[in-house]
Amino acid sequence: MKRYFIFISILFCALFAEAQNSIINKIEAEEPGKGSVRVNQPAALSNLMGSMVSADGKVPQIEGYRVMVYSGNNSRQARDEANAMARFMRENFPGAEVYVVFDPPIRSCLYGDYRTREEAEAVMYRLKATKKFKEISVRKCLINLPY
Repeated sequence: MKRYFIFISILFCALFAEAQNSIINKIEAEEPGKGSVRVNQPAALSNLMGSMVSADGKVPQIEGYRVMVYSGNNSRQARDEANAMARFMRENFPGAEVYVVFDPPIRSCLYGDYRTREEAEAVMYRLKATKKFKEISVRKCLINLPY
């Protein structure tokens, strides 16, 4: 299901980018008996048109949810355990991004970018069913928009 969502999102972004460029081309097209319009804009703006990446190269973020698969304290051991959990997640549950986050005094390993709590909870219950996690929960945070 998630693969279809990602595929449809990518297709939508590509069509939107094409539509943006075609709008500029349509505006600038000269037709006999009608006036002409010229759009003056920097090349960087033309390249960004329809793109999900901002001018500074960052992916836009919105409020959403991630599944927290590990949480530890502010120690070296917690850092190593969070990194080990991230490796485990990337190897055994590919298909979503894994983030190791240090939000003092907590170090955590987060999985996925979900817009709704229901999506995140569905993934959490699927992961919980494997019985490989001591504690697992859903956490509200800023997520990266899929592009």
